[in-house]
Amino acid sequence: MLPRALRFAAVPGLLALAAMQGACAPRYAAKGPMQPAEIWSPLPVQHVTVHGIDIAYLDSGDPPDAPPSGNSASTIVLIHGLSSYSSFWEYQIPHLARHHRVLALDLPGFGQSGHPDAPYTPPWYAEIVADWMAAVWAPRAVVFGHSMGGQIAMTLALTHPERVEKLVLAAPAGIERFSPGTGQFMKSWWTETRAMEAGEDEIRANFVATVFNHHDDGVERLIEERVRMGHSPSFAATSVAVSRSIAGMIDFPVWNRLPGIAAPTLIVFGSDDHLIPNPVFTGGTTRSIGEEAARRIPDSELVILPGAGHTVHHDDPRGFNAAVDRFLGDGS
Repeated sequence: MLPRALRFAAVPGLLALAAMQGACAPRYAAKGPMQPAEIWSPLPVQHVTVHGIDIAYLDSGDPPDAPPSGNSASTIVLIHGLSSYSSFWEYQIPHLARHHRVLALDLPGFGQSGHPDAPYTPPWYAEIVADWMAAVWAPRAVVFGHSMGGQIAMTLALTHPERVEKLVLAAPAGIERFSPGTGQFMKSWWTETRAMEAGEDEIRANFVATVFNHHDDGVERLIEERVRMGHSPSFAATSVAVSRSIAGMIDFPVWNRLPGIAAPTLIVFGSDDHLIPNPVFTGGTTRSIGEEAARRIPDSELVILPGAGHTVHHDDPRGFNAAVDRFLGDGS
């Protein structure tokens, strides 16, 4: 197991932050467990069965100024990252829905979707997403992916290019290379019970110091949901999904396959991303990771948003949405 001192080395000031905030922050565990169905959502949650798995998703429907749904130019698919769900796109869904049909799913294992006994690897998720798109009458779309969702989106573009009109990658995982020893080390630490072991102070510190650089009411809501869902019996299955997803990202990188992506691609990173590159095992700069990815993906461009962190689309929604509008050719 990773020594305790190293557990927090990847998060600047994590222990100090937890100590400072622990006494004054709201205490959510005392409010009792929260079931996944109680998660806040920017749109009504719908359900469809794919491969025998219940998939929860959001659908904005057709915007007033767009062609009917099913037209690839008017459809957007949003794929969230590790340990999150569709509401992490809360600043993008209403913005994009002005000109597009917007679909956002909860990946199996997370949010309000089912929790099957599955591998949870990027290739497995890509197959689920491809068949879910068909099931909701979105055969081809502009596909967005954040972090792990970015790795899934790239895998989808490689294995099902007919599904992907364009790619928008927000701080994508899968393009950072780890040595075999490092990868094995990380997988051995992220056991299938590890997510269940995180206390409220650690969760808060992780959200505030690592995942988000801009702490607003939405982040506070997500902290409450994570803490309270962690006390629900159903969270044990999510903890398994987290562990297997991390192993899957390590085992199925897309670095060597990036030149095979045919879809025009926008890559967006925050300049102050605390997760990519991994500060313990990789080092270097986020910009260098993004620039190398942009060089390897044939038709791609890179945008770096100053001051934004790993959840770049939340930390700077105005800058992120403006970059997306330019890329898609949307008006103001």
